[in-house]
Parts: sequence; C-alpha cells; structure tokens
Amino acid sequence: MGTRTVLCVDEPEGVEEMAEAIRGEDGLEPTTATTVAEAGDRIESEAVDCVVTEYDLTDGTGLDVVGHLRRDDPHTPVVLFTGVSPSEIDTASFEEMIVEYLNRDLPDAPDRLGFIVDDVISHSAQVGFLVPDSEGSRLEALAEYDVDELPIEESFSRLTDLIADRFDVAVSFIGLIEKDVENVLACTGSDWDSITREDTICTHSMLQEDVMVVEDINEDKRFANNDALQNLGIVSYAGANMTNKDGEVIGQVCVIDHERREYSQAERESLQQYAATAMEILELRQSLRNARGVEVEA
Repeated sequence: MGTRTVLCVDEPEGVEEMAEAIRGEDGLEPTTATTVAEAGDRIESEAVDCVVTEYDLTDGTGLDVVGHLRRDDPHTPVVLFTGVSPSEIDTASFEEMIVEYLNRDLPDAPDRLGFIVDDVISHSAQVGFLVPDSEGSRLEALAEYDVDELPIEESFSRLTDLIADRFDVAVSFIGLIEKDVENVLACTGSDWDSITREDTICTHSMLQEDVMVVEDINEDKRFANNDALQNLGIVSYAGANMTNKDGEVIGQVCVIDHERREYSQAERESLQQYAATAMEILELRQSLRNARGVEVEA
C-alpha cells in the first residue's frame, strides 16, 4: 500500500502537533491547513485519505471543514481531535459527519492519533462506496436478468472487440454492477472477471447521466490513491451507463487506457451508443428466454 495523505487542520500552534503524530505512523503523510478556508482549498485541490481537525478554528469549526469534504466525498474518514467535549458540539452533526473522536487532552492522545487514523482509513477502504438513491430497486431490476443462463458471452465479446478497436484503447469491458462487485461479462485486452465495488470507477460513473471521463486518475482525488486501480494499470477511463427501460442503471460499458487520454464529445456519444447496444442485446436475450422458456442459441 502506498503513502496515504492526512489533512491536519488546526491553528498554527496546534497543527504541528497533529502533523508530528501522523508522521510517526508508517505509511501516513500529513499535509496541513490552519483555517476552514484553507482546508476547503486543500480538499478541492488535493487527494486526501483522512482529515484530522480541531473543533475550534479562527474562521469556523471542524464541522465546517467536514462540510467542505462531504459536498463531494461522503466516505473519506474524519477524526475530530479536540479538547472540546462532545456535549458542547452539535450531536446530530457529530453522529452523521465524524467517524472518530479523540480528546486531545488525554495524556497519550498524540501517541494514539496515528493508530486511530490508520485504522479508520483501512476501515473506510473496506466498506465505503457510493450508491444511488434507488439502489434497492436497481438491484431488483438487475436480478430480473438470468445472466448466467443467457448466451451473451460471444455477443458481448464481439462488442468489446469492436469498442477496443474503435477507440484504440488497451482495455474495453462490459460489466454489471451488483451489490458488492462489478461482474465483468466480457473484456477485451485483459482477463478481468470481477472488481470490488469500492475499487471500481464505475461505482462513480453509474451516478452520472452522461458518459464519465477520467483523463488521468493520478490527477483525480477520488482515485489517485486507489491501489487496486494502480495495480490494474489504469490511467484513463471512460464509462457509459447501461440503463433499462425503467431508468435503472444496471451496468457499464467502459474503455481503459494505460496512459492519459481525452475523449471528444463525438467519442462520448459513440460510447453511449455502444452501451445502449449492450443493453439491447441483454434485453433481447432475456425476452427470448422468457418467451420460449428455454435457453436460446447464441
């Protein structure tokens, strides 16, 4: 696992204590801010794996810092490192926004801080990923397709071959996004069969109506520190939704490259058309199976 960046937020006299505690834990590297405004700028411009913040700041509170973070990122963990008692903090916000609380006035608090940060980062990486508001109905829609019984592998493989050639990319794949994993049904350029949902970019892409493009994951704070993506050699990504007739997104058609890559509007529209084609193939195979009650030939 690579170095994980921790944003430490406190007034000048206290922020170095935080940073020193973070530096003492292997694999953690601190970056600092001394105001809510500066922290907000850092969150906008840098990829951070955790935020450690004092509650009382010159231009607001630690919860204001978390508010900046939560606008685009609901899962990056936060540790409130403060001498202010939880009873003096808005407890509703505390429960929703803070992963961990550590009283910095405790004698061993600096020694414990690095361990706690490392632990909450690891826990967040294991369980945190974005889900659409309609996740329940989306999974029900996905379950209506007898994917294991449908002869779609050859059709989808031909389609990913066409996509890889059309976009001149290293990898193209078609995946269905299940509860915890993305199940890769066809893949040209690699042998992927599944990717955990917290690691796949498609977890984010499926939340967008239009084609999602990441020109370079190293420049995107959502993915820059994702070791799984780095290990797969992913640098650039584009993904288009496979959407059923009821508007539920059940999968993605994606192109991957091992170098930075831009996509024109025409290319994005073309990728969306391929996604629509993949959905049509799946719908047709399922309709034939339902009508005949038997497995159809590829």
